[in-house]
Amino acid sequence: MTERVEPGEVLAVSGPSGCGKSTLFRVLTGVLPSLVPADVQGEVRVNGDRVGDVGLASVLARVGLVQQDPEAQICTLSVREEVAFGPENLCLSTEEVDRRVEEALARTGISHLASRGTLSLSGGEKQRLAIASVLALRPGALLLDEPTAHLDPPGAAEILSLLACLRKEDGLTLGIAEHRLAPLLPLRPRLLLLDAGRVVARRSPLRRGDLVALGLRDAWSIRRSPLSRQRRPALVLNQVSFGYGEDRLLSGLSLSLFPGEVLGVLGKNGSGKTTLLRLIAGLERPRGGEVVRGAKGRLGFLFQFPHQQIFERTVRREVEIEGRLDDETLRARLAAARLTGFEERPPYSLSLGEERRLALSTALARAPDVLLLDEPFVGQDRENAEWVIDQVLALRARGGVTIIVSHDVPLLAALCDRLLYLGGASDFGEPGEVLAHLEEEGETAFLPSFWDGEEG
Repeated sequence: MTERVEPGEVLAVSGPSGCGKSTLFRVLTGVLPSLVPADVQGEVRVNGDRVGDVGLASVLARVGLVQQDPEAQICTLSVREEVAFGPENLCLSTEEVDRRVEEALARTGISHLASRGTLSLSGGEKQRLAIASVLALRPGALLLDEPTAHLDPPGAAEILSLLACLRKEDGLTLGIAEHRLAPLLPLRPRLLLLDAGRVVARRSPLRRGDLVALGLRDAWSIRRSPLSRQRRPALVLNQVSFGYGEDRLLSGLSLSLFPGEVLGVLGKNGSGKTTLLRLIAGLERPRGGEVVRGAKGRLGFLFQFPHQQIFERTVRREVEIEGRLDDETLRARLAAARLTGFEERPPYSLSLGEERRLALSTALARAPDVLLLDEPFVGQDRENAEWVIDQVLALRARGGVTIIVSHDVPLLAALCDRLLYLGGASDFGEPGEVLAHLEEEGETAFLPSFWDGEEG
């Protein structure tokens, strides 16, 4: 693989989950093999210098890396300290560090979070913090691994606008690993499509027709059988309220979900989407009201960050966490989740998309009546996203209830029977109704059409 990226160019890297996108970015910055032993052949040059000759710190000051999992690169306890950490390690003056911190916080829209603890942030807020921390180093190139995956639609739109600005005004070179490529079209990126660590296709510039021709994630057409709501509800929330300290996230939320129903939950970062799932699971107690699940009550839960629910040292042992499986059943379960051959791999050596499928596979093994999915499509190419969809539709056919928190608005609109928008005023109803209300309120970033992308 030989590639030359010109100054100011935008390079989009896509391909199946586990194909090597994140690994490529780590090699480009010298993280591999400097921090993690690896067999790396060939050479990478930045501004003419070999990465292995100039040292990791020097490379990361020139080429910033925003990792796929924002938690993996947060190392301090407050937002301001986190953004200041990089510039301080460059031995800059206090005045210069403060100037860079304020600028980075403002450009990523998190100035209001400056005094917050990093542990209290939502997934989307952590994503913005990771970007701000790298921008504070003022690199000449920026590599971003699924930079909008944990951001709400307005926040994702702001980051995409910021990237366009960084390219136009600052001349930054951008590398973006992404499955949802349509929103990148205005940047007119050059595409590298990877599979098993090799480049299998190139497009320069990427165009909308390429998304379909190459089988990449674009529009969704999902067939669902009619759903009856005549039976007794399987899940009821009755005037549920919850908050942390003085902050009120949910106030008097009431809804009923019926057997087979799929509910999509939308909202801005910090609006209470993950908290809602935790309340339903019983991991949090409401301040007021009640959550009533059906009599069977078997629950499956996929966390937003799957490493928080992976406990064993090998994939095999994680899949068998509920009990031993014969070899045939184990192979079938791994094959279904597209994890064949990973039996003896440490779970944390998997890509984020693979970790997510592993955690979902173990959740499904419990044959849940209620399935809670927090950002299940992050890190998934189209084929693997379709596997997740198939699991949801199979549970729907069995009469189970699925609740999906996701920022992938087009997919939720196609898959879900009803939508719940959490915000200043919650909205619950048929997808068309909720989306129409959001359009009336000017929340255009929550409309599927907003994510079609317009070629620049």
